[in-house]
Amino acid sequence: MTIIINGKEYKTKRGETVLEVCRREGIYIPTLCYQENLSPYGGCRLCIVEVEGNPRPMTACTLPVQDGMVINTDTPLLRALRKFTLELILSEHPYSCLICAKKTDCNNYMECIEKEPITFGCKYCAANGVCELQKLVEEFGIKEIPHRFQYRNLPVENYDPFFERDYNLCILCGRCVRACNELRNAAVIDFHHRGPKTLVGTAFALSHIEANCQFCGACVDACPTGAMRERYSKYLGRPDQVVKSYCMLCSIGCQINAEIKDGKIIRTTPNGDPLCVRGRFGIAPLINHPKRVITPLLRKDGHLVELNWDEALEIVEKIFRDHKERTGVIFAPDLPVEAINALSTFADISGIENFGAEMRSIENFATACLEKFDTKLAIIALNIDIINDFNVFLLKMRKIVKEKPVVILIDPIKTKSAEMVDLYLRPRLGEEWAVVDAILGKEKPREFAGIKKDELLEARKLIVHRDICVLYNPFNIKPENLSAKVKCFPLIGTLNFPILNSGKLFSADDIFDNEEIECLYLIGVNLPPGKRYKKVIVQDCFLPDFDFDLFLPAATFMEIEGSFIDFYGKEKKLKKVIEPPGNARADEWIIKNIIERLDFAITGKTNKPRTVQQKEMSVDATYPFSLVVRENVFRYRNKALSKILTGFKKFRQDHYLWINPADARQLKIESGRPVKVIAQDFTTVIEILVTEDVPPGILLAYYDREKGLIRNCSVRIERL
Repeated sequence: MTIIINGKEYKTKRGETVLEVCRREGIYIPTLCYQENLSPYGGCRLCIVEVEGNPRPMTACTLPVQDGMVINTDTPLLRALRKFTLELILSEHPYSCLICAKKTDCNNYMECIEKEPITFGCKYCAANGVCELQKLVEEFGIKEIPHRFQYRNLPVENYDPFFERDYNLCILCGRCVRACNELRNAAVIDFHHRGPKTLVGTAFALSHIEANCQFCGACVDACPTGAMRERYSKYLGRPDQVVKSYCMLCSIGCQINAEIKDGKIIRTTPNGDPLCVRGRFGIAPLINHPKRVITPLLRKDGHLVELNWDEALEIVEKIFRDHKERTGVIFAPDLPVEAINALSTFADISGIENFGAEMRSIENFATACLEKFDTKLAIIALNIDIINDFNVFLLKMRKIVKEKPVVILIDPIKTKSAEMVDLYLRPRLGEEWAVVDAILGKEKPREFAGIKKDELLEARKLIVHRDICVLYNPFNIKPENLSAKVKCFPLIGTLNFPILNSGKLFSADDIFDNEEIECLYLIGVNLPPGKRYKKVIVQDCFLPDFDFDLFLPAATFMEIEGSFIDFYGKEKKLKKVIEPPGNARADEWIIKNIIERLDFAITGKTNKPRTVQQKEMSVDATYPFSLVVRENVFRYRNKALSKILTGFKKFRQDHYLWINPADARQLKIESGRPVKVIAQDFTTVIEILVTEDVPPGILLAYYDREKGLIRNCSVRIERL
């Protein structure tokens, strides 16, 4: 098709809008409510164009092209209407700074501080410099607003963990609402009320946590003003540069844009698809955390003494030479591949046989394969909080299927996902796979494993004429074989798992249980409770909560060149975004320098395959509760994000022991109260969370080596 824009012919494709053609051809049309990855809305009316044969201007963002159309995008009438429309929009947005004659010099001396009954202005706004209203006011040359300003006087909503909302600055463009619905399928926010009282917000004015917000930040990224702003970086200004790299806070490894100012990362934003809360709001505060240790430390006479690297490496050399035959090396799987390879070389050269990783091996593990589904899809998720823990994976699945997939969740623990999937089934613990068989089978449905007959019938109806995809976390549930016609994908949060699972490594449990070991070299790993060794070397970003002899400060994944393997088995290359702070160094650099110091001959060591120590739960009068330990995918190296970042502590309740209210009443304990958890092989203290999300007789905890919470077992609880 051919259309004429401003007197010039252009070739177009069927289905394109006038705005899309203009943007492709470099023809400028102002917009506020339009965003390329969102459906056209036509709310701001700034993109109006004149179309020959139509009596009124039409919005270009919603106007499909037709063969032979004659369009004008810049006429005196359009300029006047656009200016009038923008003035109306500004009448409900603090505009004093936008039209102030002194705004050019304001950045230098801020002569005018207060212009309205409340102190505000562009200088105090998180969007200053990137606000789209600022650009349009300059473009239209607006010097005054012929309408009386009406301040809404709405309270700033600053009670959620990662971003704030000041709807006094909202222009009702609807971009945040569409981003939440279309990019995330979350529908947390929407328009409420009518006319001049229209507001954006959650249903019943709930907090975003109460409304099951995933805190992906898609709404913040979509906002053209300062109405939605990130808490951490709102006062850090605009970046000097943006560098593309990857997130290593889960096994999916999304691509990110790291925004840098004065040599520091001030925020991370999506490079394409939206991120999860870890990648969007977790990286910058983690990298810049004030408790990061950036110099080598030696424990001497009960005090920590700072060292330079030559001194630290000399001590490492002495420790390893003194304990060569009785040394164990354990590393976190979320290290770069280059560091893991260097560790393997170190173990070979030094002759250390007790070499392993903080992970579990999975027999017959195959990497997930995302294929194009030509038919409809039904997802059955087992023992996974799929929306909170793996929502990016779910979004990717939704993009490759014909239509939105049906999601059925089977889990004895009621996670947040239970409220957002199409069907939630709550079986008895240990009978999850049997419920899957009952759904897929042809036998007449009956009440089974705690699932009602009607629920099984509903599940069967949902999967009719659909391809079946079963997703499970092998950390949380033992894999089982299903029909070859059913696609079965393991979802695990551990990075580099596809290569580590096939390696001949000991498990961390094997090494910790070896009583002959005197010295431990821990890279991103915690020490179990009650364990004592002659020497402990820790290589990490944050100080551990256990005693150690030598600390080696490691750089983070944003401060190194390297690579990692995502859970699809794909290698991803990291780019060095910033320099490591202080004397922190890349894990690979530290390990290779240790190797040079030791200068051993290669011993030809061969490790035994890792063993998995699974103990069946046996509830009795002594240990009356079944403790379920789930993988914690909100971790970096040896730290849970909730332990070091305030926002994640509020968002992620992984530092509690979950207990049913009936059990809590019987034990006379309340939420927030610490209790002693006693098992056959460990004792720990942890705070209680009383919730209906766990059934009676079952306790839920997230993996925490330091507290001894590493596997399912039977326990009892004692009050403190």
